[in-house]
Amino acid sequence: MQRLRGRDGNALVFSSGHFLRVLAARWLGEDPSAGRHFVLGTAALCALGYDHDRAEPVIRLWNQLPQPAS
Repeated sequence: MQRLRGRDGNALVFSSGHFLRVLAARWLGEDPSAGRHFVLGTAALCALGYDHDRAEPVIRLWNQLPQPAS
């Protein structure tokens, strides 16, 4: 987590849903077990970020699934 928070700029992470739910929980300062409350579908997009500054971590986008082509 410190490596992600210490970066200037963006980082891109690909992983399993289980790991990403734990990452989101830790990003928010929660216990890793809180990740069980986050539903995450296959190939879903998520974005973690900050509200005003690095002291206010937020989930900007969660479980955005690809839209079928029309």
